[in-house]
Amino acid sequence: MRKIKTFLAVCLLSLFTAISVQGQDMATATELYNSGAKALSESNYVVAIESFNKALKMLEALPEEDRGEDGNALVAEAKSVLPQIYLRYGKELASSGNIDSSMEQLKLAADVAKKFNVEGVSEEVESLMPQLLMADASALLNEGKLAEAIAGFNKLVALDSANKDAYLRIGLAQSRLNDENAALAAFEKAAKYGETANAPKQISVIYLKRSAAAVKGRDWKAVYENAKKANEYSVTSNGHKLIGLSSVQLKKYDEAIEAIDSYLSMEPNARDKNSMMYNLAVSYEAKGNSAKACGYYKQLLNDPTYKQMAEYKVKTQLKCS
Repeated sequence: MRKIKTFLAVCLLSLFTAISVQGQDMATATELYNSGAKALSESNYVVAIESFNKALKMLEALPEEDRGEDGNALVAEAKSVLPQIYLRYGKELASSGNIDSSMEQLKLAADVAKKFNVEGVSEEVESLMPQLLMADASALLNEGKLAEAIAGFNKLVALDSANKDAYLRIGLAQSRLNDENAALAAFEKAAKYGETANAPKQISVIYLKRSAAAVKGRDWKAVYENAKKANEYSVTSNGHKLIGLSSVQLKKYDEAIEAIDSYLSMEPNARDKNSMMYNLAVSYEAKGNSAKACGYYKQLLNDPTYKQMAEYKVKTQLKCS
């Protein structure tokens, strides 16, 4: 009988100790919750997050039936408020220019909201993160911090792989760094994802530069190919001009005539108009169209540069009437 009484006493002591510990945990959790609420009211998000998380961990360690109505209410409230705190903290960090830390807090906001089934937070984060990254990287680009801007835009495309505006700005930054290949790759992606206002023009500019550079080395094939590529993206008078000149050299006379005609239509008062007419005359002559060739040579009879050649063609070789 003595042994039974002793065993019963031990059980009662254990039960009393458990109830006492649970009561202490409940009190501590409540205190932590209140500390978190106070910190939140003071916009001390770090302390608020720490306090609410500790309170929640302690409360969830207790059996639901032992928490009571008040304890269960605290659990629900902590789960509801934590994603909002991460969100507010992320916004504050972004406002102060700390974008990397802001992204970390915003991601936590979305993850915790998903974990606790809190509606609205994930959607706001999904909308907010690209905006913040774009604003920050664009500011860096405007400040001339090109490498940093590119890194920022790359973070954005890592988040949104079809962001046409980010690719366009990467291209602009790479162009300013004179990295044509990287710029071209970025502009092509921008165009691929629907940036039709500026990306094609920027691509055209790069190919025109390559075409013009090839003229200096008299690499007429490169002049022709790059100018054609430029006009595929954005038609320009200079593109027509380079196609025309290179086509004459490559004996592509039909293309030369078409391109030079297009150039003169777009630039009727071009300073090199006589030079273009000379190339038209050469092209028509090569095609065996003497009448057309004579017409252009005659227009050059008073030009100091082409007068001697024009007179020879008109009077001696073609015997133009």
